[in-house]
Amino acid sequence: MGVVYYGNYLTYFEVGRVEYLRQAGMTIAQINDKVFMPVAEASVKYHRPARLDELLEVRCWISERKRASFRFEYAILNEAQERVATGHTLHAVLDRETGRMMAIPPWMTALLTVVSGDTGAERV
Repeated sequence: MGVVYYGNYLTYFEVGRVEYLRQAGMTIAQINDKVFMPVAEASVKYHRPARLDELLEVRCWISERKRASFRFEYAILNEAQERVATGHTLHAVLDRETGRMMAIPPWMTALLTVVSGDTGAERV
């Protein structure tokens, strides 16, 4: 068929999320040394197929931050700047020692600036 496998979009989301955090000032390894932030929920909406070997742009931004969780939104665009897919992931913040949910620590709030819509989205 010559199109990208549907499950790969979640991998693209992860690549975008990791790069977003790096550009915000911390690598995922540095964050994981302090807390865990597993995906608690994920959603993908497919708008049009991405073709194999097509260059894609991943945009991501924080749409919501609560006491112990936050939500990334994503938009994947093709070379013509058409939306290929959109989606979100919801992340819990867990204490490394206990594995229990915890409030987002102050050092992490600066990384998780909430923006509305993808106009302020990081392009990664």
